[in-house]
Amino acid sequence: MRSEVLDLLISWVVLSFSFAIFMSSSLERLPLSIAYSSVGVGSAFILHELAHRQVAKAYDLGARYRAWYLGLLVTLAIALINAVVKLPILFAAPGAVVIYGYWGHVNPVAELRVAESGPLTNIAVGIATWVILLATQPTPILTDVLYYVMRINSWIAFFNLLPLPPLDGFRILRRSPVEWVLMFVVSMVILRLAI
Repeated sequence: MRSEVLDLLISWVVLSFSFAIFMSSSLERLPLSIAYSSVGVGSAFILHELAHRQVAKAYDLGARYRAWYLGLLVTLAIALINAVVKLPILFAAPGAVVIYGYWGHVNPVAELRVAESGPLTNIAVGIATWVILLATQPTPILTDVLYYVMRINSWIAFFNLLPLPPLDGFRILRRSPVEWVLMFVVSMVILRLAI
């Protein structure tokens, strides 16, 4: 059996590099962008997946993160293409937390709460970062780091809330359309603030 920690670590590295390429203004700034992106991806991707995992466990479900290596390869390829073409979008499909009921059944309420937990974590981090940026006068380096944290969290929230299988948004919309609309609108507002 593959190590969950190794899967998370590999996904974090690939996503950090991909977001750094996507967000960097020039090749000269790429090393700094990789550093900032690592913090942003850590606060967005890692917390997102751990939220899914912890909420699933709170509902007595089995849960573990599994990297999707083909998705990581596609993410990296699109990021490298972005370095040349400068597309306005980054596709990110690193993997997912797989949940399962011990008796083969997952309660619909538990499925909804598990699906919501990841994007809600990203929304909370995005809003908190925005408030910190407004309320303080951070140093230029800290401003850049916070900008990366806010932008990556807002992007991951928005992307995961798209109502397409197997994304969180599809499962949320299927179980609670009202909650999905509210979360999706908030994610769009935060994404707009982060751009």
